Amino acid sequence: MPAYEATVGPVRTDLPGSDGKQEGDPDKAAAAILTALAAERTPLRLPLGNDATDAVQAHLEAARAETLLWEKVSRSTAFDD
Repeated sequence: MPAYEATVGPVRTDLPGSDGKQEGDPDKAAAAILTALAAERTPLRLPLGNDATDAVQAHLEAARAETLLWEKVSRSTAFDD
């Protein structure tokens, strides 16, 4: 559709050329997923690859920093003893 050419067009054009050039190895990803599924404690989320792991860790660090910054306010909502 012409309305989507500016956004979808480049993806459709470039996608075939990226095959086999991804950062991650699909065979290793499949093995990691199978390992996680077979684990005694299967993870709720399993970031695969350096970029995904870095993004999750950055998000967790930011969430922790924000929680610590607002901890006093957060805890102030409890009933008084």
